Amino acid sequence: MLLDPYFSGTKLSWMLANVKGARARGAKGELCFGTIDTFLIWRLTGGKSFVTDATNASRTLMYNIVVNDWDRELLDILRVPEAMLPEVKDCAADFGVTDKDLFGAEIPILGVAGDQQAATIGQACFSPGMLKSTYGTGCFALLNTGKDIVRSKTGF
Repeated sequence: MLLDPYFSGTKLSWMLANVKGARARGAKGELCFGTIDTFLIWRLTGGKSFVTDATNASRTLMYNIVVNDWDRELLDILRVPEAMLPEVKDCAADFGVTDKDLFGAEIPILGVAGDQQAATIGQACFSPGMLKSTYGTGCFALLNTGKDIVRSKTGF
């Protein structure tokens, strides 16, 4: 991916550079960063689960989809302390249980998928070669490439 303000990694990098003490606090784990799913799960679990899934992590510009982990090189470039970042899980994983006080019982959170990737699942693009396109705040085309990573020849 290009270094682009579309991704939250560049925004986080700016905040850490421009908010006094933020980078040091982030390195100590005193500040946390996550996408909307991270925030919702954290709130739903009463702060017990600080997690995200790979689809949401991949949209931050800080996640390596090849190794399925935060990308140390990109974190260094953006100067983002890994201590700030949530644990990344597969879409179909145990993300914790809701706080009993919210719904009268603990409800397991067993799946998370974000934005365009979730729409791809909703459109049943399960086989390599299947594509979905969404029009809304932008135009997004996602292609199921199977196990093969297809790299852009144009830089986008």
